[in-house]
Amino acid sequence: MPHTIDIQLAGQVLRLFARRCVYWPAEDMLLVADTHLGKEATFRRHGIPVPVGSTQGTLSTIASVLRQTDATRLCILGDLFHARSSLSVEIRHQVDAFFDEFAHLEFSLILGNHDAQVGRLPAAWPITVREPGWCIGTVALGHHPGEPPEGADLYVCGHLHPAIRFRVGRESAGKLPCFWHSAGCLVLPAIGEFTGTHQIRPRQNDSTWFIAGNDIHSL
Repeated sequence: MPHTIDIQLAGQVLRLFARRCVYWPAEDMLLVADTHLGKEATFRRHGIPVPVGSTQGTLSTIASVLRQTDATRLCILGDLFHARSSLSVEIRHQVDAFFDEFAHLEFSLILGNHDAQVGRLPAAWPITVREPGWCIGTVALGHHPGEPPEGADLYVCGHLHPAIRFRVGRESAGKLPCFWHSAGCLVLPAIGEFTGTHQIRPRQNDSTWFIAGNDIHSL
């Protein structure tokens, strides 16, 4: 069973990973969406005893794919942190260690709805903040799904945390995260370990690729 699937959209070859990210070979860029780092710190600060470790798990997943692809660029398609309270001392140390390991990379963050609540990031972090709709050639990068902006043939984004629900007879077999392409918009699943999913209902001409464990499949 494949851990990756290569697809072609709007003349661009993209490699979809079962680890819920996309490698764009032409730009040597790894694309991830909705990391929601530090979400566990926010919950625990408000007295909700959730397990620790989801932020480190998310960073480890991204680090593993960066090593596998040798990408030189990383772009987060919005919602890097969950809230301002997510930037605890421990979470900052984990992010510092990540940036130290990949100091040679070019980091970009497309602003998402949670990023607006977080505010300014630590000045020492080597990350360039970009507005949604940032275009690289004819590919636009954003956070909220929508149509490709003028001059773009493909729009890549996140926000929805898309998933497909499977049924066996009358019983639900549960939801599985997926990549969803509809009308020129490719929506990535959330890579954050501590995130939920949103069931989508693809239309006839849409394409979806769902993730089951360590494998990715075309629907």
